[in-house]
Amino acid sequence: MRIRASRSVSLLAGIVLSAGGLTAVSGCGGQWAAAGGEPDVLADRARQVAAAWDGSAAAGAWRTGYHPMGEAIQLPRGGLHSQADRQAYENQNFVLRAELPGAAPKNGQVTWPGGDTLIRPLVGAGQSYRILAGTHDDGEPHLTVTGAELGKMTMVTSRGPATVPAWLFTLDGYATPLKHAAAVPSKLPPSPIKAARDIPGHPLNRLIRITDEAAH
Repeated sequence: MRIRASRSVSLLAGIVLSAGGLTAVSGCGGQWAAAGGEPDVLADRARQVAAAWDGSAAAGAWRTGYHPMGEAIQLPRGGLHSQADRQAYENQNFVLRAELPGAAPKNGQVTWPGGDTLIRPLVGAGQSYRILAGTHDDGEPHLTVTGAELGKMTMVTSRGPATVPAWLFTLDGYATPLKHAAAVPSKLPPSPIKAARDIPGHPLNRLIRITDEAAH
């Protein structure tokens, strides 16, 4: 089943939701643990988190909400054409040469392959563009947006791949659009387990960083 297939992601999510306690390390004891303390302490804590996560309200919210785990932006098919375009994208240097749609549905439907659906609020085209475009310098390498329309894209989520509403931005010189997911993610549930202050810091910090990168 799709939910079981995403169990490892859900467990990591549970660890992240408990990160405030798991990463709290105090004084010299934490430094000693990070330098080579008992690995069983971390393993025991991981089992505690897993036990608290399974069957919790947080796990239920994670399985029933819309929680993106992949990139919210998808580049045109085949990627960007040149190093200059890649630099412009990384620098968020876009130039708008079109009027963006002013009216759009307030809500849209997220759909999973099994038939599950969820209605979520949508961001408008203007807000979506502002997220993409941090600067507007015609003199530097830039990407030119020549139009936008509401469409769809496939997104990796905590419940598996989903079809979500997206703004499709037409770029000058490209045959296919740049896509930006428009559905607002569900609110993350609170941690199902209390904080712990005697856990080695660095190994878990690396785990949480990897999980955070996967989630964004």
